[in-house]
Amino acid sequence: MTTTLDSERLQAAEMRARIALATATAIFVAGVILVTAILPAEYGVDPVGTGRLLGLTSIAGPSAGEAAAPAAAAVPQDLEPTRPGANTPQTISIRQDAVSFTIAPGQGMEYKYRMEKGASMVYEWTATGKVGFDFHGEPQGAPKGYAESYQMGEGDRAAGSFFAPTPGIHGWFWENLTTSEVTVTLKSTGFYASAIEFSASGQKPHELPER
Repeated sequence: MTTTLDSERLQAAEMRARIALATATAIFVAGVILVTAILPAEYGVDPVGTGRLLGLTSIAGPSAGEAAAPAAAAVPQDLEPTRPGANTPQTISIRQDAVSFTIAPGQGMEYKYRMEKGASMVYEWTATGKVGFDFHGEPQGAPKGYAESYQMGEGDRAAGSFFAPTPGIHGWFWENLTTSEVTVTLKSTGFYASAIEFSASGQKPHELPER
């Protein structure tokens, strides 16, 4: 006749057996997942071939024997194409200039910046009356009197951006087309080294603000 103590011992033994079976099953399942999924996906190790069949090895990072590629190399070239010429590095500091000139009726004057090839500037000029203007340049080494025109016209204002096509001096000639004095005001920001003023009284350098 089975006693109460024997029954309790039997139940305890069955419980230990179920726990052991569950533990073994969990370890087995974890091992299968490790071999078939985790190793191929995380480390590129595919001992049974399931990673290749499931496409998991393609998402694995570089193996331990491979150096990790720089992050920039992972960007597809077609998403960030190279645009040659979009940026033009400069060798001098950027300058700013603001100057005004009073021109008598029928008279004219010039104002130019010395710039290297590829140097750039943005500008705006206004006049208190109608003027004729010629935006032009004198290439370095060109014969005396030679100039290349960039824009010509009549009016009381102009603005734009400029990239020097040659080294030399580049700027404006203004002629007063009215019967009264006209004041021309020029503002610019650019990579120029110096400025020169040409008027009826002669040629003289114009002092630029400190950098």
